[in-house]
Amino acid sequence: MTIRSWSFDRRVLQFAVPAVPSLMVGLIVGLVVGLAGCATATSKVRVDKADVNLNQCQTFDWLDTSSSPASFTDQRVRSATLAALRDKGYTQAADKPDCKITYSLSSSTRPQQKPGVGVGVGGGSGGLGGGIGITLPIGKKNAGAGTFTLDIVDTARNAQIWSGSVDASFEGTEPSEAESAAIVKKILAEFPDHAAAS
Repeated sequence: MTIRSWSFDRRVLQFAVPAVPSLMVGLIVGLVVGLAGCATATSKVRVDKADVNLNQCQTFDWLDTSSSPASFTDQRVRSATLAALRDKGYTQAADKPDCKITYSLSSSTRPQQKPGVGVGVGGGSGGLGGGIGITLPIGKKNAGAGTFTLDIVDTARNAQIWSGSVDASFEGTEPSEAESAAIVKKILAEFPDHAAAS
């Protein structure tokens, strides 16, 4: 604690000004930044579409692009996508759907940030002061990031008619079920509801 005295009209006014430890400020800032890095961050959705009327897509199904067994990410995205389309008023039809939907995820792993230390010195009318700040990364060692794209294909023409993509980051090396659902919902918010497309 710092004690300062001023003389005023022959009376001495004394008061205590508590010094805020710079280390505490640095730790708090580091904690906030570290926790913010754990959340799924998405950019604005980029949409590309053909010059067609999307009301031709009354029914949907999933377009399998690989003969390999479905990964956890494939299963999560497929489930979230078909549920989101049903919520928008579309019908899933395994036999001769009007349109099919698929996705791609180009991802990379981001290594955990290293701890950082900052030192500051400053002066003013009251004297000289200084502080030290430390940032500590909190969370998993590796996180994933990439571009997530949903594509809609007109089955009769075998041609892509709509595409929505977004840049996203996720806590693990691949998106969790909740992260997959949030990303899919964000992209398909740009695709018209069944009533609006009709």
